[in-house]
Amino acid sequence: MVLSCLINRCTGRGSEIPQFLILGLDGAGKTTLLYRLKLGKDWKDIEKDMLEMRQVVDGKTEDPGYHYEELSKRFQHGIWEVPGTEAMQRTWRSFYHAIKIHVVIFVVDASETDDARIELMKGHLHVLLQDDKLRCACVCVIFNERWQPRTTKKAAGASGTKPDAYEDELHYRLGLHDLHPSFEWRTKRFNMNISELRGESDRNWLQVLDFAQEVFSDEQGYGLKL
Repeated sequence: MVLSCLINRCTGRGSEIPQFLILGLDGAGKTTLLYRLKLGKDWKDIEKDMLEMRQVVDGKTEDPGYHYEELSKRFQHGIWEVPGTEAMQRTWRSFYHAIKIHVVIFVVDASETDDARIELMKGHLHVLLQDDKLRCACVCVIFNERWQPRTTKKAAGASGTKPDAYEDELHYRLGLHDLHPSFEWRTKRFNMNISELRGESDRNWLQVLDFAQEVFSDEQGYGLKL
């Protein structure tokens, strides 16, 4: 019922409120992103708490699966976040086919080294870029730099590869270096440590909002003027 009401609100007539959809593989930092934006640092043990909420007991879990919040920095917008487990990946399409999505936020664990998961990320990302329902949508790819505190940079992973060098490799492996012009103008990569975000006014997030507004207000996109 809640999902139905929200969908009706997002697809109904009247003033158009930009809708964001956060996607990515499981464990990338999607839920942490949503609630760091909504609550800042007030939810101190968010990652630990989410793990506990997702434990299945007697076939039930405290976590509803998807999450939705409304934010207002820069402009009013709604943000959906959908889990990235194998089972939930199959539902992604139903969300952006039921709801007019203006911005896709694709979260990537910047320290990911598993070849199969990287290929899976690439596949999903390019499916999103090519889907007809998202042909005008802005796509923001967020590299979640878990290892990097706000003021320092450290080497990532046991290999000793520097974060910047490895992220450039991951950027290439995801195919972000060679996008078709119809995708390139509306796609951009952002680097941040999601767990360090201090709410929706954090400068790292404001850069995402500015790019998103630039794209969805463009006549090539939705031409949405707020």
